[in-house]
This record gives sequence, structure tokens and C-alpha cells, in this order.
Amino acid sequence: MEYEFFSDLYKDVHGFRPHGLIQPTAELVDYLQRELECQIAQEREEQQKAVDICMSVGASSPDVALRWLEQADYADYY
Repeated sequence: MEYEFFSDLYKDVHGFRPHGLIQPTAELVDYLQRELECQIAQEREEQQKAVDICMSVGASSPDVALRWLEQADYADYY
């Protein structure tokens, strides 16, 4: 197994690369993959809830709701 793949997967799950002497085992990679799948599912669920809320207050379609959400997220930076 390439350490680069493990390092990327670890970063996707934890937000930072592994430190120290973490050895990539098959069990650890399996755990990280399951954890990443859970995080993705949770993000999708949260996004769907946000879309549903936008739809309930006037967005004419899911595309419009997503655009509203993107604009609101973009506004957070300014």
C-alpha cells in the first residue's frame, strides 16, 4: 500500500496528515474508509435538510435552493 494514499485518506477523515510513526495497516485503512463514508453520508444528509428548508421558504427548485446556500456560504467570507 502506498503511504501517500494512506496519508491522503487520513487527511480526508481527520483534516490533517498523520504525524509520527503511524503505520498504515489494512484494518486502519478499512476504518478510515468507513469513517469517510459516514462523514460523506452525514454531509449529504445535512445538505438535503438545508435544501428542504430553502424549498419550504420559497426556493422554486433544488437547484435554486443550492444556489441560495452557495451564496449564503460565500457571503460568510465577506
